[in-house]
Amino acid sequence: MGTRIWNGKILLRDFKDQGILGLIHGGAGPMDPKSERVVLASNSIRSIGEDLQKWSAVPYSYSQFLDSHCPVNNQCEGIVLLGARYLEDNSLFNAGLGAALQEDGIPRLSAAFMSSEQQKFSAVMNVTEVLHPSELAFYLQGQRFCVLDCQGGNNLARDLQVPRAELRTRRRFDRWVELKRQTLEGIPTADATGTIGCVAVSSCGKLAAVTSTGGVGNEAVGRVGDTPTIAGNYCTNKVAVSCTGYGEEIVNIGLAPRIAARVEDGMSLAVAMNKTLQEAGQLDYQLAAIAVARDANQQSLVWCAGTTTKFFTWSGFSDRNRWDSSAEPTGS
Repeated sequence: MGTRIWNGKILLRDFKDQGILGLIHGGAGPMDPKSERVVLASNSIRSIGEDLQKWSAVPYSYSQFLDSHCPVNNQCEGIVLLGARYLEDNSLFNAGLGAALQEDGIPRLSAAFMSSEQQKFSAVMNVTEVLHPSELAFYLQGQRFCVLDCQGGNNLARDLQVPRAELRTRRRFDRWVELKRQTLEGIPTADATGTIGCVAVSSCGKLAAVTSTGGVGNEAVGRVGDTPTIAGNYCTNKVAVSCTGYGEEIVNIGLAPRIAARVEDGMSLAVAMNKTLQEAGQLDYQLAAIAVARDANQQSLVWCAGTTTKFFTWSGFSDRNRWDSSAEPTGS
């Protein structure tokens, strides 16, 4: 398939006060981009991008949980959490409602959060019956122990009185049954689609990244992918990155911090993304990423989305305009 990237920038002078530039993604993989499921997901991503464009210029107060337990620090953190909430509420994606089922038929969710405000990574792994694990990950920003496994995450949700949610949908159950059948026939199985993420940068230089997933589907109970690690979700004071694809491959190459390190060393975001994805492609890795940053001369906000996969559904937004993966890539 080769490497494809999309990128662009908005001059700071063109933003309103406290302007926001952000991207969201809804997964990548080998599926036919024209298949019904991918088309539906792409349309949903486009619609959510339009909603986030409207929200990007208004005060940030998005959920009862955040207002009660851990109010967001700035507009940038708020918009990525809102983006994650919208995507976790949508059963087309492998996060929150309708997450993929592990080998025993139970959905276990992971999420991570990081921002330039604290430059502190926080995450939950394999939590159950939690609709918005992204908000638990954000809550852990203010805690001493900021990465929790399944038991710790479930205990946290109980202590915070997070309402229990039924996350299994008929579509995911039917897919799980199909994966079981394929396994018995010796066919390698995985869903490999639907991890969600959101990154944003503000005109005043704040950045944030959040990623949330239900895993690959039919995986071994307790399997941990890239999402609750810095390989899949990373943010510095210059760049924010969220990844999707095969988790083990994202971890192997250290996708998010590799892109970020190159930006920190002075490489442009588009070049850093393209170079890293080309390295991944040489290994036949199936993965993708979205990222935002302020350019080196501090005159504009820049964005980039890239993939080595057959399909990648994403959308970008600001308080000025919006764009998405229906656009032609800028490189290959």
